[in-house]
Amino acid sequence: MEQPKIGLALGCGAARGLAHIGVLKVLEKYQIPVDIVTGTSMGAFIGGAYASGIKVSVMEEISLKADWKLNAMMFFPTISLSGFVDGKRIKEFLKSVIGNRNIEELDKKFACVATDILTGEEIIIDQGSLIEAIRASISIPTIFTPVYHGNRFLVDGGIVNPVPVDLARRMGADIVIAVNVIPLSPPSFKKEGIDYKKVNKALTNNLKSKIDDLIKFSRISEVFKKEEKEKYFSPNFINITLNTINIFEREIIKLRLEKDNPDFLIEPDTSNANLKVFYKGKEAIQAGEEAASKIIPAVKKHIERKQKWIQKELS
Repeated sequence: MEQPKIGLALGCGAARGLAHIGVLKVLEKYQIPVDIVTGTSMGAFIGGAYASGIKVSVMEEISLKADWKLNAMMFFPTISLSGFVDGKRIKEFLKSVIGNRNIEELDKKFACVATDILTGEEIIIDQGSLIEAIRASISIPTIFTPVYHGNRFLVDGGIVNPVPVDLARRMGADIVIAVNVIPLSPPSFKKEGIDYKKVNKALTNNLKSKIDDLIKFSRISEVFKKEEKEKYFSPNFINITLNTINIFEREIIKLRLEKDNPDFLIEPDTSNANLKVFYKGKEAIQAGEEAASKIIPAVKKHIERKQKWIQKELS
């Protein structure tokens, strides 16, 4: 019987994108075949690795073994007018995981989205170096330096197409499963479980302790400056940039999903995940598993209906 082609559109979301691994685990567990993979930013990273034949169990293992040292290495600063991080270490990391492969050689059809930072155009990368494609798609503006590719300067694709459903359809998908890991409503402090009385008490105690420890070194002014910033949760440069882009992407996702209308939408609860903390993947992966498991019965029924429709059309 002729099988419908299933496309998987994996969205952006920085560290929240680790939830994609959980989704892939569930699709494999229930033997949902994926023929076409499209991705943006972190979705391009996970999707590219998957399309290249990297086992989901290996991706999960790498994620769970990651620590703060790897996280810091990925964001190690460089001196540049166009970005805070040059991305060389990320390319080295990608190479260690995926190897040197071209998109045309992958096990599954794959394409990812980037943005021409000078014109604002959506750029589809469906051939050439997989590592270069992923590097372009994940290049968050002002944090990572742009990637020069095809006579263009490319940055994160989430600016123009955060969850590339339409791309999966253009590549021949009969059924599209989209995964959005960016919460479509602003996070609430109540939902995140923040108890400000406890937080303030802890900060006050921490402040007193550090003052006692450092007073003999005459560094009181430095301690106060540092602790006052922490007390009021002053966001740093990376937080401001990531959250600003996240706000833009949230609104674009709402519009694009309504317009492109995937057959199935998986939305893991990543509201408590930190955008830049890649070494706490366990919770994100579990969120992906939980969200994907809920749609499996409906996906299987839809595949069966599509199979019958295709068979009828061919007969």
